[in-house]
Amino acid sequence: MQNHGLTRALGFFDVICLGINSVVGAGIFLLPGQLSSLAGRDALWVFPLCGILCFAIALCFAEMGGMYNETGGAYLYAKDAFGPFVGFFVGWMIWLSSIIGWASVASGFGLYLGYFLPTENAWASKIIVTILIVGLSTINYFGVKPGARTINFFTIGKLLPLLIFIGVGLFFIRKNNFSLLKGNEWEFMRKEGLAVFSHENFSAAAIMALYAYTGFEFVVVPAGEMRCPQKDIPRVLFFVLMLVTGLYVTIQIVATGTFPGLASSDKPLADAARYFMGAMGGVIIGTGALLSIGGINAGIALTSPRSLYVLSVDGFLPRIFSSIHPTYHTPYWAIIVNTGLTLILSLTGSFKYLIAASVMVSILQYIPTCLAVIILRRHKPEWERSYKIPGGYCIPILALVICGWLICHVEPKVIAATAVAIVVSLPFYFKRK
Repeated sequence: MQNHGLTRALGFFDVICLGINSVVGAGIFLLPGQLSSLAGRDALWVFPLCGILCFAIALCFAEMGGMYNETGGAYLYAKDAFGPFVGFFVGWMIWLSSIIGWASVASGFGLYLGYFLPTENAWASKIIVTILIVGLSTINYFGVKPGARTINFFTIGKLLPLLIFIGVGLFFIRKNNFSLLKGNEWEFMRKEGLAVFSHENFSAAAIMALYAYTGFEFVVVPAGEMRCPQKDIPRVLFFVLMLVTGLYVTIQIVATGTFPGLASSDKPLADAARYFMGAMGGVIIGTGALLSIGGINAGIALTSPRSLYVLSVDGFLPRIFSSIHPTYHTPYWAIIVNTGLTLILSLTGSFKYLIAASVMVSILQYIPTCLAVIILRRHKPEWERSYKIPGGYCIPILALVICGWLICHVEPKVIAATAVAIVVSLPFYFKRK
């Protein structure tokens, strides 16, 4: 597949912001309390473990990303390793999940902003959602660089409150919050709703935290619009996973060490910040959560049309969706279609029963990408690679084991929703011209 008129405008900083923005979402503002509720003090070890597990998968994306300079990401890897059918299947699921995911987070943005507005009217939330979706789509219509600048803004905006939380909170940590349980403290923990260690609880916490790392796979999608994708993608994936892991671990430490009621809080960071900074702390974290949700919207607004675009370029969907604007060099029809579908789903709420499927899609990208590392090494050893995972096939196999573990914990309704999405896609594949 050729570049087809896309312009290479994304620099290294833009790709870093895209990666951070894609991973650091609203989850980190909610997870510390849930992890503490499940794993108690052992929640401090959940993020380091998940960082190591996700790093194995990210290394597979790094090696594959170092081989391609075209738009498509996991779709391209699956197509070259397994053929057009598997490639189409992966590409379809990536695109469908991005539509559902965008509708979800756009709706969430409207609901969350509603807490800051002096009105309880449902129509106000829908107006906000419409403005957000149309506004971000319009920005991306006029070029990938304006879209990237929007992501950069949200990325910095979401990181600042988290860094303030860490920087101030470190001075209010109480060491006794980390002390081991003794004697009658077990009963105190139960009364306070705080968890004590069990293998089942720790596994559940780890599964929850692993989902907080999903999103790094979107970094590879707009490779055709990056200046140096084969060089930048591996470096960005390394940097993002290390930064995010360090950020998550430190936030969990600060939240645990400063706020004794962490496990029973439904908005743990805001409550913890209010606990040691006063009312202003809650406002800062609330603003950060809003910017974080807005950033996820901006990231999907940029990457989602590219998934539709590549399927159209390869003939799986109508060719009009691969049309490139002669002035702005963007897939403008793909952007228009994505905007319309996302608006329908977000405003009608019909997407809710499918939203769980978006979780499964991350795994459906990971498995073929990890397998592609092994297959393309064997069958395409002559292909240039800017990065190669050391240790032979050990890391890809470990990544596949991790993916298998994740699938074993997927709920049946998620599998059912994914199966429906697969069935819907089949006519498009078999009608390919």
